[in-house]
Amino acid sequence: MKSERHVLVVSTAVDVATDGVVDGLLKAGTRVTRLNTEDLPFERFITCVMHEGRAALELDDESVPMPTAVWYRRVRVPTRPEGMDPGIYDFCLRETRAALLGGIAGIATRWMSPPEQVWRAELKPFQLQIAADLGLKVPRTLITNDPRRVRQAFDEFKGMIAKPTRGGYVVANGLPHSIYTSEVLAEHLEHLDEARLSPTIYQELIPKRFDIRVTIVGERIFAAAIDSQRDPAARVDWRRTDDPNLGHQRIDLPVALEATLRLLMRKLGLTFGAVDLVLTPEGEYVFLEINPNGQWLWLDDKLDLGITQEVVNWLIQS
Repeated sequence: MKSERHVLVVSTAVDVATDGVVDGLLKAGTRVTRLNTEDLPFERFITCVMHEGRAALELDDESVPMPTAVWYRRVRVPTRPEGMDPGIYDFCLRETRAALLGGIAGIATRWMSPPEQVWRAELKPFQLQIAADLGLKVPRTLITNDPRRVRQAFDEFKGMIAKPTRGGYVVANGLPHSIYTSEVLAEHLEHLDEARLSPTIYQELIPKRFDIRVTIVGERIFAAAIDSQRDPAARVDWRRTDDPNLGHQRIDLPVALEATLRLLMRKLGLTFGAVDLVLTPEGEYVFLEINPNGQWLWLDDKLDLGITQEVVNWLIQS
């Protein structure tokens, strides 16, 4: 008997994590509607019909059945059509986003995770405050575009890093560039006038034994230690390494820490989250940030954690 479960997946065509989860859902006999957001509005039609106080969503000419779960994974914008005015393009994107999110926001079902909770949780100053309120240790932090305050923090912290307040990518000269967490050195202070161009997160540099990546799916916690300190390129931000063999290992977190991380998820309204921690040489765990839709496939590949299957399991629970 074919399952009546139906999962609506809001993602992009280039997200391989989505590919893996969709494949698992289909193998479990679950109906899947996958919406690759970069297809809107130039490649596909989206229609939201209001009838007797209820909204019905259509993609092209096909009605989207009421889902038993929605996975709000990723949003990616389409390429601007050749010759289209940038202002018109921006207007089309904003209107499309409003139509899509307005069409799905009222769906009364299980969400991984509700869009409004994802947006709020992505605000790093906000998540740092919630984490601190729950008793997690967070680095001393300054968020500013005031060069004078940056210099003061540098003198106070005795070791400082800088990272974006939200996005980790920037498009310059038509090309995307990653923005990594970087150590602030004394010679960088000679260019502090540039700091006024954008608020940035400045934090004390936390000594590391390991970087810790914690993936949380519902109530399940999957933790891995990353041996970032053996590679100078990965010392401050492990994502900068080119070493495919950077050491990873499964770890068990303290029970109290796991309980606090679950509480953090509830406070943020999330059912999925990728948490970055530092384990110091003294054995203390320090909270850095949470990504409401972070990546995990490399952890499944290296450590066979089973995160992909757990996402599938969560989406098909009744």
